[in-house]
This record gives sequence, C-alpha cells and structure tokens, in this order.
Amino acid sequence: MRIFEKIGLNEVYNFKKGVIFLFSFLLLMGIILLADQNVMSPNIQAIENEFGIGDKEIGIVGSAFTLVAAIVTLLWGYLTDKFSRKWLLISAVLLGEIPCFLTGFAHSYTELLILRILTGIGIGGTVPIAFSLIGDLFTEKQRPRAQAWYDAITAIGVVFGMVVAGFIGPVYGWRIPFIIVSVPNFLFVLGMAIFGREPEKGAGEQEIRDLVLGGKKYKGKLKLKDYLSLFKIPSNVWLFIQGIPGTVAWGIIPYYLITFYLRHKNFSVQLGTVLLIILGLGTIAGKLLGGIIGNRLYLKKRKYLPIAAGFSQLIGVIPILITLYWPAKESPQFLDIIPPAIFGFIGALIISFAGPNVKAMLMDVNLPEHRGAISSIFNLTDSIGAGFGPFIGGLISSMRNLDFAMKVSALFWIPCGILFFVLSFYLNKDVERVRTIMQRVRVEMEKE
Repeated sequence: MRIFEKIGLNEVYNFKKGVIFLFSFLLLMGIILLADQNVMSPNIQAIENEFGIGDKEIGIVGSAFTLVAAIVTLLWGYLTDKFSRKWLLISAVLLGEIPCFLTGFAHSYTELLILRILTGIGIGGTVPIAFSLIGDLFTEKQRPRAQAWYDAITAIGVVFGMVVAGFIGPVYGWRIPFIIVSVPNFLFVLGMAIFGREPEKGAGEQEIRDLVLGGKKYKGKLKLKDYLSLFKIPSNVWLFIQGIPGTVAWGIIPYYLITFYLRHKNFSVQLGTVLLIILGLGTIAGKLLGGIIGNRLYLKKRKYLPIAAGFSQLIGVIPILITLYWPAKESPQFLDIIPPAIFGFIGALIISFAGPNVKAMLMDVNLPEHRGAISSIFNLTDSIGAGFGPFIGGLISSMRNLDFAMKVSALFWIPCGILFFVLSFYLNKDVERVRTIMQRVRVEMEKE
C-alpha cells in the first residue's frame, strides 16, 4: 500500500525503496526525538523540589538546551552539505538520545543541566539534515505539504512526551519518562543504518529532477563564502527576523503552561497535562492544515502564502489570550478545562499554520547545496527566541509572577505576523531567481 501517495506525497515514489525507507525512518525518529523536548514540562515542580531550585534555574536548563542545539546546528548545517546525510542523521540521533537516557539517572542540578545540553547537541543536528533531505525528496509543488507532515508527525512526538511525562512522572517519578522516550530511537537508528539510502542532491528541483533520477550528478557545492551570500536574499532575512519574536512565545507558553495552571488556576498536574496535550493536538492539526492550505495558496500565487501566515499570527493570539485569562476555580474538575482547552486548541491551530510554510519557503528561495546551511542559520535565529524564552519567562516570573509572564509572552506573536506581510513583497522574486539558476544548470548537465 502506497501510504505516502494517499497523503499527497506521491513524489517520494520516484525514488528506489531505500530512499523511501529513509524517509519513513526519518519520520519515526522525529516522533521519538521530539518527545524529549517537552518531557520536562509536566514535572518542572517535582524537579525543582528535588534539587531545591526555582523557576530561574529551571529556565536556564530549558534555555541552555535550546540555545546549544541552535548553535551546534551551524556546524551540522555545514556538514550536511558536505557529507552523507544518512550517517550524519544517525550520529545526531545517537548524540541526542544517549544523554536523554542518562538524564533519568541525574543526581544533581549540575548533572541535569549538562545532560540536557548534550541532548541539545544531538537534536540540533537533526534540523538541517531533515530540512535538506525533504528539499531533495520533493519539488516545489509538494514541499509545503511534505514539511507539514514532517512537522505534524514530529509534533505527535511532543504530545507523546507530554503524555508519558504527565501521567507516568507523577506516579513513578520524573526520571522514568526520559528513559521511555529515548529507547525506541536506538532501534530506528539500526533500521535506518541497514535499510536507508539518501536521495541525490538536486533531485527536488523540477528543472533537473529527471536528469538526477536518471543518474546524472548535480555538482553544486557549499563554500564558506556562500554563507554571506545567503544574507543577501531578502526572503531569508525576513524569515530569520520573524522567527525571533514568534518563538519567544513558543519558548515560554508550552514550557511553563502546566506550572502556570498549577499555581494560578489550581489545576493538578494531570489536568494541566491534558490541557497541554489538547494544545499540542491543535498544533498538529494546524501544521497539517497549514501545509495543505499553504500548498494551494502557494500554487495559486506565491505571495498569498506569507500573507496568510501573517494573519494566522495576528488572529491566533486572541484565543490564546482567552485561554490564559480564563478565570480560575477553587477546586477545578475535568469539565472545567473544556473552555480554556477549546480556545487553546483553536489558537494553537491557527498560529501553527505558519510553521511548515516557513520552512517550505526557505527551501524554495535557496539552492540545494545551501539548504543545510540556511536551515542551520534559520534554526539559530529561530532559537534565539525559543532558547531565551524559558529564561525570560523564569526571570519575569521571579521578578513579578508567572501569570504576568505568560500573558506578556503571547503578545510576541503580533510583530511576527507583521513581518510576514513584509516578506510577501520579496518571495516571488527570490523563488524565480532559484528557478532561473536551475534552468541554466539543466543546460549544463545535458551537455555532459
């Protein structure tokens, strides 16, 4: 059964079975790897109590994890455009999952911090590798949809991590979830090593796809001087900038949501986890719908895509704020989470529209040999907000309170939305530049 064809990703079947296996394992590994990202959130209070620390210290752990992942992504991005992406991905996953497993045995705050940083090094590597692989597996026509499915499936991993941590952590301790979410990827790594095969560079460019699949080699190579040229592409710059404020909110709200509802809304850990899971489901739905709708808008007129992304940020912040402002009850029951959960689901769904489309636009305005590099730079700028988010949230909470920090953080989506409107003036021209270059490349390849 051709599963990928049923979800609109039929282009992957242009490749041999080994490449299809690689894409399948990429999705499976993404689920488990991303489960780690929010596995700490439901048990922040328990970790703080055990190690005798506060919001500021736990915020440093979250920020260090994200920022280190972002910084090392630059190195991974360079390596992605130089060496085998299959073996780089296997290395990155192992570098991430081994310390994740060992986090379950941390005996001090220092050990916890070090192990989370080491986990970040591995997770940071998967970002440019996956980005580059998807760019070569799919053409411009299916990239938004492909990226949406990848983002949605990895978001399932985030929800899986929340479920494991939120329901197993309070019963068996906060350490067990770290062990549970790391083990499956050791098996998936073995499967990819045996059966996986990576696609050829340039196979995702519609102008040369038939030539590359027919055996001709795309000869584009990344040079260090190319990094500067990437900043001369307007779409790159605006995509970088919009990510900073947008990810501040993403860095604070999911990280502290359960703790916020414990302190200010009288929720139990389990009720808070259910609410966070519902927001996670909204994120998954938003990414899928974002990819499908974004794909159609893009094919109709390219500039419609960033405009729609801009509106998604400005509109989505409203239901998120309603969720945060929903009045507390003295002894909340399960039914009491329904109103904030509904608004939270809607807000997460609308705001998540932009995510997969941002990455698809980055693929479309950059050459195949530059995609690992551009993904790593984007991840760095994107993670400035997400990385400093937990620290900023913890700092504001320490200075005032967590209620104030959460509500302020949601407002960061507003400048993010405005910057998408600016991007709409540049996107089409930057895409056409790549298409023109690839037409020239085709002429050169046909002469060989």
